[in-house]
Amino acid sequence: MPLSNDEAMSPSTVGAAAPSAAPPVLVYPEPLSADDTAGYADLRRESAWFESANQWSTFRGPKAADALNGLITNDVTQLRPGEGQHAAALTPKGKLLCDMLIFRMDDETFMLALPHSCAAQWLATARKYVNPRLAKVEDESDKWTTWMLYGAQASKAVAALGGADHPVEALSDVMMPELAAWTPWQHGLWHIGPATVRLIRAPLLGSMPGFLIMADTRDADVVRERLEQSVSRHATSAVWNIAQVEGGRPAWGIDMDDTTIPQEANLDTLGAISFTKGCYTGQETVARIHFRGHVNRRLRGLLGASAMPQHAQIVDASGKVVGDVRSTVISPRLGPIAIAMLRREVSEGDTVIVEGSDGPITAEVRELPFSF
Repeated sequence: MPLSNDEAMSPSTVGAAAPSAAPPVLVYPEPLSADDTAGYADLRRESAWFESANQWSTFRGPKAADALNGLITNDVTQLRPGEGQHAAALTPKGKLLCDMLIFRMDDETFMLALPHSCAAQWLATARKYVNPRLAKVEDESDKWTTWMLYGAQASKAVAALGGADHPVEALSDVMMPELAAWTPWQHGLWHIGPATVRLIRAPLLGSMPGFLIMADTRDADVVRERLEQSVSRHATSAVWNIAQVEGGRPAWGIDMDDTTIPQEANLDTLGAISFTKGCYTGQETVARIHFRGHVNRRLRGLLGASAMPQHAQIVDASGKVVGDVRSTVISPRLGPIAIAMLRREVSEGDTVIVEGSDGPITAEVRELPFSF
């Protein structure tokens, strides 16, 4: 960690040798098991459901929209009840504090889905800066259980769970077209057996359709039983990770963290940033880059000759370090692929070298998402 100005001038650091950072441990992706390979095939052909690690928070009050808008990159004032969006909270210097999904419930209530690893930072920041008379911020993780159902036939799979008030024989005529017509981030109440859940159309795997199923924890057993009895496969996080990398969506804590500027993580092209809204924490950095400059690095894809380890340095033909490997998987469809943070002078189609522990690995640079 670089020293601050105060630390650099303190007696304890004057003349002291800078500690050498240990090189990061290289982590290679594991090939999929037979079960996971079948799960991946089902996801591509039909559908699969996954456990979700989201942590839920509410933002509620008479001025909730304005208060939330001052803390995040997107414009929640444009949302109507039943709509949602991708956004992020930033530090005052414009670095990412937390990635999030935001859903408007009514005029005064928003629900936020947060990665566990940054939820505490978000909650502390929101409570610090938001007047509780304007809006209250609550951690509601214990109240909700969430699953993710994705795949080429996701709408059919959700309809088969028994949602809405239509007989089973009418599923193909009424419910499937209805669900397929939902717009990205649209959400609403849905029935699964005796349980009422919130269904969310969430584009988390690129162009692959899918939904979040958000159930009251008291109904979790009912919904889980329906999922387990459904035709959809219960797939693991290994399958999800491959689909997420293929879809080009950055994972918090791996592809982006609190050292990352939003545009470096492609959050602008993913629709998580409004450049027309009013002021918010960290806006100056984001706006300056958008209107006057560019980032010097950003996330791109790599198609490798063999499995590429996470944390590995990437060099160009001259041996210059141009980036590092972030999320890395072995796709049954594409082979070894990864998301990498690369300097802007590296272009799509360029050949780079990933410095693996057993020798160099040749890789081709691709834009995200992977398009094959």
